[in-house]
Amino acid sequence: MSEIEEKIMNKLNNVLSNGLSAINVSVFGKNSSKNINIIIEPDRGITLEDCANTSRIAKNIININKIIDEDYNIEVSSPGINRPLFSLKDFIKYQGENIFIELKKNINNKKRYKGIYKIQKKIISICHKKEIIDIPYDCIKKANLIREIKI
Repeated sequence: MSEIEEKIMNKLNNVLSNGLSAINVSVFGKNSSKNINIIIEPDRGITLEDCANTSRIAKNIININKIIDEDYNIEVSSPGINRPLFSLKDFIKYQGENIFIELKKNINNKKRYKGIYKIQKKIISICHKKEIIDIPYDCIKKANLIREIKI
């Protein structure tokens, strides 16, 4: 996460209430116009009002603190059913669930693993095809929960 992204996320989390928190902020785009994507997560279900309020708060934070000088657009969303895991704290919170992990470099000649995982210290142990693979947290490029909608 860049310095600008961290600044926005930290200031946003200092202001958000009602069990709502920003779990990721990404800023990208051309020099003349930036796009800011904010992913929020509540303790309860997320509403359109949560997204709208977070967008207004983020705009005020950016303008008051002069974080971004050029034009920008803000998009606020929920993490979705197959929630990305952004931090070690996320891995700890969702331990025991089914996960998809993509690695920065191969472990056992593979870069992608699926399975139920546990975490101890900074090692993610994933049960992949009846084999336990130990993955150092720093080797993870990205990770998502794998959930199914049951009807």
